[in-house]
Amino acid sequence: MRFISCASYYGSGSSVVTDFVSEFNSVASFGDEEFRFVHDPDGIADLEYNLVENFNRHNSGHAVKRYQKLVDYYSGNILSKKCKGIFGESWEKCSKEYINQLTDFTYHGWWQYDLIDKGPVFLFRKRILNKLLHLTFWRNDPERTLNTMKKEITYCAHPTEDKFLRLTREYIENLFETVCEDKEIIMADQIVPSSNTEKYLRYFNDIKVVIVDRDPRDIFILEKYHWRDGIIPSNVEEFCKWFLYTRENGKHRQTQNDNIHFLQFEDMIYKYEQTTVELAAWAGLDLVDHTRKKVCFNPDKSIHNTRLWQKEKCNLYEIKYIEDHLKNYLYDLGESYE
Repeated sequence: MRFISCASYYGSGSSVVTDFVSEFNSVASFGDEEFRFVHDPDGIADLEYNLVENFNRHNSGHAVKRYQKLVDYYSGNILSKKCKGIFGESWEKCSKEYINQLTDFTYHGWWQYDLIDKGPVFLFRKRILNKLLHLTFWRNDPERTLNTMKKEITYCAHPTEDKFLRLTREYIENLFETVCEDKEIIMADQIVPSSNTEKYLRYFNDIKVVIVDRDPRDIFILEKYHWRDGIIPSNVEEFCKWFLYTRENGKHRQTQNDNIHFLQFEDMIYKYEQTTVELAAWAGLDLVDHTRKKVCFNPDKSIHNTRLWQKEKCNLYEIKYIEDHLKNYLYDLGESYE
């Protein structure tokens, strides 16, 4: 199974890759649906850290439970189906099998984070009861503790790195096989992050990842005047700090891994023919299969979302501030428009 994915930094336009790749007949695409269970907090990467890299008799078992909770979250609800809406019952079934295969054995037991997870009321009640028992029946037994979690399960899991990677690859492929049996290539948006990307390639047998970035002036204007969702700063000084913080001063552009490709969002618009041919060749897409050209991604429409500081009324001081502090990330139009 071959995967293609895109990664971004919020608002940097990675959907341009999803839309373009979705125009190929050989690709099974889920549109802009994001698959974040691999790299979200408590996701597969955190699971590997706690089970393999930093095994601990308490942390490892609790990490399994945290992944179970993430699976439950991505099962969705009546308002949002999330992964269960895509994979159906296979989401919970495959995830349960994955957890069972990683686990060496279980037993009835608990530790302090199991107690904390029950909430402050449960914790307070246990401590009060424990205190009362030590003042009465357990006066001569100061080390005894009231066990109010007799049904709690502790997971003992310590796979080797090879075993963890093998089971993870099988898990991910089994999930997608349930919905993509007749397609050669899977387009899975955001299934790996734009940071430390090479680590996440290990979870797949075959994956190509496009990291997309965009002129910071457009991202700033879109957030301040259009999105206004507060996820990223709209104060220009804070925005520039955030931008550099998320890009690590351009290190993402210097990758030498052949399975990671850096793409400037604007090149898909101003250099459409050249960029798409190069992108398709790198991703192993046959242009003969590109039968829906410009149906999902049309550069003639997307061009209206570029160079917004020249089209909209905005604070020119803020634009100048971005140009001075993020000069290495500005897109130079030059003579590139085809």
